[in-house]
Amino acid sequence: MNVPERLTEAQLGERTKRVAASNHRFGRVLSIIGVVLAAIALLLVVGGGIALTLVDGARAGGADESTADSAAGVLTGAMTLPPGALALFAMCALVAGEQLRRGSISKNPNPPDTLLPSASYVSRFNVLPYRWHIFWVAVGLVISFVLVGIPVISWFTGGWPESVREEDAFSGFWIIYGSLAFAVTVAAATSLLKKRLFLRAVASGRATAAGGPGKSFWRWIDFRWRFDLWLAGIGGLGIALSFTVFSGAVGPDGDADEAAAAILPFIGILGAGVVLVVLGAIAAAQFWRAGESLGSGESVT
Repeated sequence: MNVPERLTEAQLGERTKRVAASNHRFGRVLSIIGVVLAAIALLLVVGGGIALTLVDGARAGGADESTADSAAGVLTGAMTLPPGALALFAMCALVAGEQLRRGSISKNPNPPDTLLPSASYVSRFNVLPYRWHIFWVAVGLVISFVLVGIPVISWFTGGWPESVREEDAFSGFWIIYGSLAFAVTVAAATSLLKKRLFLRAVASGRATAAGGPGKSFWRWIDFRWRFDLWLAGIGGLGIALSFTVFSGAVGPDGDADEAAAAILPFIGILGAGVVLVVLGAIAAAQFWRAGESLGSGESVT
């Protein structure tokens, strides 16, 4: 029976380096795939709206109605589920890819002793530089404005895209996906705040491996489940969606009574969203108490 030859310490070190380099390359590939999928999803949403506008213009120019209806059906279908599915796959690829590209994922040598599997794997990675973090927040704001801001403004002015006739209307798709984009953007901005405050806590000596008051609670909130970012993201979603109460109630063809009736729901939804964002930001500011490094994470199971 052949006994496998035991590797020397130098050989183990070289093997570890090769595996790490391979994982980093795979992470870059996953990240590129994620960016491409996200770009395609955005192209389907924005391009679909522009194409439906052209179909609407063709109708006004006397184009065959059956042909226009067929084109509108195809474009509407392309804007319904495909962008959401692509965005989901993009997120999965980017989360795993960025952790591998900027660090590593490995088995937890000391998993907690719990009834069900928990934190079986841990990740360690370099945090995103400030300039890139700010850049992606800015990109998110631009996308959110295009998909949410422009349709909402058109409700009040009666301009494009509100001027597109009902059978070719696409504002609803833009609002839905734009609201999700704004939710992600608010979460990213909260993450930026979290990083800034944590690094200040490190510089002042407050953030240590020992953690701070309420360590177990804040570790569970800010590190294990990232509830600070979830709160902020859900709040951002509420803020973006709060404007939908004015749809059909304002603009050249709006009704003053309907517009007045929409104000109270708008304030309620907007206020709830703002409260959630503030709570998320407050929670993010407590990360230094968790006793964990910023560029780290653990698996649910």
